[in-house]
Amino acid sequence: MTQSSEKKFLHRITSQLKARQPIRENLPFDGMLNIDQPVPFLIAYRIPPHGKDDFTYQLGKTESSYLTINKDSTDFVQSLLRAIIHQVSDMFGAFLLLEVWIGQGKESDDFTVHINHKSAEPIAATLQKELSKSIGVRRLTANINTSDRIAPPYYTPFIEYAEAKKSGTLLMGLEIRPGYLNASGEPYPLYTRELRNVLGKALKKSFYEFVRLHTSFIASHFQMLGTTVLEDLVWKIDQELALCSSKFDFLFLITPVNTDEAWKDFEKSGFQKPPVFHYRHMPIDPELVKRKLYDLPIEEIADPTIAFLFRDKRKEIDRMLTMLIDREKPDFIQSSIQLFGKIDENLIEIAKALLVATAGSKGRTKEYMQLDEFISVAREELQYLKDQYGEVKTDIMVRDDIEGIMVSRGVLCINNKFRVERSRAEALVQHEVGTHIATYFNGFAQPFKLFYIGVPGYEQLQEGLAVFAEFLCGGLNSSRLRTLAARVIAVQQMVTGHTFIDTFFLLSEKYQFSKEHAFSITMRAYRGGGLTKDAIYLKGLISLLEYVKAGHDITPLLMGKIRQDYLPIIDELIYRKLLKPIPIKPRYLHKYLESVKKMESKLTVFNLTQACE
Repeated sequence: MTQSSEKKFLHRITSQLKARQPIRENLPFDGMLNIDQPVPFLIAYRIPPHGKDDFTYQLGKTESSYLTINKDSTDFVQSLLRAIIHQVSDMFGAFLLLEVWIGQGKESDDFTVHINHKSAEPIAATLQKELSKSIGVRRLTANINTSDRIAPPYYTPFIEYAEAKKSGTLLMGLEIRPGYLNASGEPYPLYTRELRNVLGKALKKSFYEFVRLHTSFIASHFQMLGTTVLEDLVWKIDQELALCSSKFDFLFLITPVNTDEAWKDFEKSGFQKPPVFHYRHMPIDPELVKRKLYDLPIEEIADPTIAFLFRDKRKEIDRMLTMLIDREKPDFIQSSIQLFGKIDENLIEIAKALLVATAGSKGRTKEYMQLDEFISVAREELQYLKDQYGEVKTDIMVRDDIEGIMVSRGVLCINNKFRVERSRAEALVQHEVGTHIATYFNGFAQPFKLFYIGVPGYEQLQEGLAVFAEFLCGGLNSSRLRTLAARVIAVQQMVTGHTFIDTFFLLSEKYQFSKEHAFSITMRAYRGGGLTKDAIYLKGLISLLEYVKAGHDITPLLMGKIRQDYLPIIDELIYRKLLKPIPIKPRYLHKYLESVKKMESKLTVFNLTQACE
């Protein structure tokens, strides 16, 4: 690079920093400078003379401000660093330059934090603490070393201490022992993945400590210092995962198309001959979709949080495809348990207690709302969502090949013979439209398709929210809770090896469900070869009630098709400005904010029954 071109380049960099614009520049000597936004720190990595270490090379890419360079500190690199440091120091009052390098393998600790001034001690202490974590059974260790020289042994320092002091710059080094490499010099892939997670969080917390103590930069949480610009590969894989997911409709493919006929034949046999169910033809070859899934290079994504999200989703799609391969075969049940989780004894006991507590609730006079009127009510609620978010362009589909009512990919599907108790109509609308469709389009409003196709295991929270919405509308009656409890019992019966007929008679005789209702509940549990999904309605409701009793707001749970233990990830992505505010707030939300918060400590699944009677 000539002196003239270097001058122009440095001027462009400082101009972008002044304008607070993101910087992504290829540098001479195969280098890269990336600054998502001006922040008072930079992580630097110089490729060693013997060749780059991929783990250390990729580490900087997990952060919002990093520099990689392929040769020793040339005049150009020093000029570039001086330009960045002086500009950013003027903006925020100080600057931290942290260089990372791989050790020689002789170190006793996994990490050595190098500092050359007392003012760096609190930041070094934070880094040491955050690096001293466990990965599996192995405890990582870190020490702090004070030295005048902050640089790998094979290079001279980027900046000498005297010069750094004049510009308010702290110099630190992080030396990493190559304990993640095997005897052949290859990394242990799974261990390296976990190590990257530990390092990423430790670096952000250390940068946050520096920002808090030494600068005027405003950040209320360490995750706000994370990267806000994602590589193109992320969006490509997000798109491909969505395409793989859209190739099949899982619930449609494992739900019988002949439920009415099967019921009539079962009734005609005196309930002695197990029903024969028929299913839709498979529109895909599951093994070919699996091949495409595992061709996705998720391991190349530098951002550990995004890589985790995608791996988790790939695993879920894989399990669904396995279930489709095993439809109506013995292995179907095992895959279902993997996908939807086990049923614990506590849930079974609560379900049995609910069935006993609500046993005397029969005999009410029921007034029914017919299909046309219900569609009109549902369309009115859809319009309420559309008024908040113009991208809601869905409608209602009436079909003869589904059981009852369901939402599929943001579309409300209803059986052509559907009717509902008038007292339950509004609750059902809020269950299907106010929750399932609203969260679908809240997820659709996010940059990631993952949030509307659904993160793995989202169904439990979704159904818990949907049933809670029924309660908020005053429509969660004893009959409905009995059904949710009976679904748990039916699933448990199925998992423990009881036949369809055994479970049908248990529900109809011991728990006094009508024959047709008992058939419907049993069919749902035994469909496809044994589906455990129906246990999550009650499980999700109980989990959500505990969340509300702890004083939490349910609004963040409406972000999309998410699950409850993903909330820390959601928070991180919000801090990093990778997620947007939700555009849709369902009608029942104000009822929660106004009234439920006042009685949150009294909420249990049993007094929900009392409240609705």
